[in-house]
Parts: sequence; structure tokens; C-alpha cells
Amino acid sequence: MDSSGLDGALDRVKEAFAEVLEETPRGGAALSIWQDDKCLISLYGGESSPAKPWTNKTPCLIWSASKGVGVACTLHSLQEHGITLKTPVSEIWPEFSASGKNGITFEDLLSHRAGLAAIDRKGLSITDHEGVAESLASQPPNWVHDGSHGYGARTFGFLIDEIVRRVSGETLASYWNRTFRRIVAPDTDLDLWFGVSGKYVEDVATSIAPKTPPPPGPFSIAFGDPNSLTRRALSEPGGILTPSVMNTPEMRQASIPSLGLISTADALARFYSFLTTSNSFFTSETRTLMQTTISRGVDRSLLEKTSFSAGFMTNEFGVYGPSRLAFGHPGAGGALGFADPELGLGFAFIPSAMNPGALPGSRTRKLLRALYGMPESE
Repeated sequence: MDSSGLDGALDRVKEAFAEVLEETPRGGAALSIWQDDKCLISLYGGESSPAKPWTNKTPCLIWSASKGVGVACTLHSLQEHGITLKTPVSEIWPEFSASGKNGITFEDLLSHRAGLAAIDRKGLSITDHEGVAESLASQPPNWVHDGSHGYGARTFGFLIDEIVRRVSGETLASYWNRTFRRIVAPDTDLDLWFGVSGKYVEDVATSIAPKTPPPPGPFSIAFGDPNSLTRRALSEPGGILTPSVMNTPEMRQASIPSLGLISTADALARFYSFLTTSNSFFTSETRTLMQTTISRGVDRSLLEKTSFSAGFMTNEFGVYGPSRLAFGHPGAGGALGFADPELGLGFAFIPSAMNPGALPGSRTRKLLRALYGMPESE
């Protein structure tokens, strides 16, 4: 599909979104698509909380889709300080060289090849940045560095936050607020936060746990083993974070770069649209890093085939439909944000009622088939 076919595609998306809402009796959802910094479509429906209708200004927790925004901040901070991906992480974070990690580069770390998918130290809080960063710096890798990758569902956010702190002197949340917000959306206050301010806390949609567990398979079996890399990567630090935990005001206001970003669908889609437009904020080299796959194959943590660039999940295995250069990040429960550079699109789907599993589910696939005109089998 080229840009001339978008009108028909948007009609299909409207129909598919209506079907998604019908199939989702609890909670609500929003979908937004932007192109060239213009909103092509903004859909929403259902309830953000009991008896409260969802609007286009309803923010919602997006779980691990948070990582894409954090990665953009990280790549920009490295770019602005002339640090290449071949640089060892220990050059800006000396403590990181401990336990045999002195040769690990930013390329390794950002593509989940550094072997830091799980943290060894037990009992740390998901909001204890200093404690987690210190522990990750001191521990050995989870596996021998052999080019394989394992998704750091929790640890990755602490790693990129610490990189931004070491390079820029400010937290990732502060870097986003100071550097990005007015660049992405100079005409408005972008509704996308690493820690929502108090006045918006009650506006956030109530996240709802899946009704059923993930289907039987290697992932669900491994997740049931508390000693497996899968379980450790998806539950530490902080333990199992249920929607009821994440719905508390304290967690909504906390900056948790791995999984705590709160956003409207319009804001997330506009962010990804910005990543496809020509501007001086990112160099062409940095844009190439966003969409060029570094790691691909069976993921040690997720036990499925995944592919990553310098922090973004790329589209080697069809996460974002057929777009060859698409990149972004999914979130547990079905949230998805991505950029399609070939069409200049930014896409965001944010549901409050979660589907089981860590990767996009049937609702997201339905919407992508509608957008790209793919047959049911794809």
C-alpha cells in the first residue's frame, strides 16, 4: 500500500476498531494514526473507568510500549554528545565494567545482547533507580556474550535511564520533558508522561487484567518457573505488577521508563509520526539506527522470534504488518506504538483491558490487517 491508498485504509480501520470495541466488553480503547504531523484518524470508545466514557484526551498506561519513547531520548542524548554505538558503556559509566562487562558496547546494551535481561539482587523496588542501576552495574551477564539476545522487560528502562543520566546529567523523564515535548508538539502540551502530574492522576484509564492466562506453550511454561530467565526478566525488580498495583496514584506518578509511561493514543502516534519526518532534531545516522536490525532470532526471555535495532523492536517478524522499515515497541496487554517510515505514519493503539501475553494479540492484528489491507491469514 502507498500513501494514495490511505483513504480506503482508514475506512477499514474505523470498521475494525468498532469490531475491537464490540469484542472488548470491559474498559475502553483508543487508536490514532498521524502522518506528516497531521492527525489522519483518532478513534476511541468504551469506558476509561466505570461509568466514565473514554475521550480523545483519556491517558492510559502503555506498559512496555514506554520503551520506544525512552529509547528515542537515549539515542538523542548519545547523538548530541558524539557517542557512537560501538563505544563501551563503561566509558561513560565506569562501574559498569565490573564482572566481565568492560567490552559491552551501547550497541549490545540497546539491542538486548548485553546479557542483563534479569537482575540478580532480590527485593528491589521498581522505583528504586539507584539501587537497580548499581546492582546491574556490578553483576555479571546472565549468559556468555555470544551475539544472542534476551529482552530486558524490567531492567532495560533502568539501563537507558542511567545512560541518559551519565551523558546529559539529568533523568530520562527530565530529558523528555525538557528536550522532546515542545519539539514533537510545539502547539500543545503533549499528553505523554514518565510519571503523570497530580492533576491528571484521576483522568488515567483504569487498567484491567486479562481474563485468561497466555495459551500453553514455551513462554507460559517458563513464566511458571520462578527461576527461569523468562520469569525473572518479566517480574524483577518489583515482583509481579498487576493492573491494580499500577492503577494506584503512587505508581501513576512514578517515573518507570520500562513500563510506566502514560499517554493518549494521539500523543503516542504523533511522537512516532515525528520520528518519520525530516527535521534537524535527529541526524540521518540516528534515524538509520532506529530502524536497522541488530538482533534477530529466538529471544532468550520471550522464547519467540524477535528483532531489535538500537532499542526499538523492528519488523523482521511482522509485528507491525508488512512495512519493511517499521519500528516501535509493543506493550503487555496489547498496547502498540510504531513508525512506518515508508508511509510517514505514526500509529498507536492503547487499550485498558489487557490481552494475555507480552506481544500484540488478536485485536492489534485485526487493526493492522485493516490498515494495510492484509488477508486474514497474515
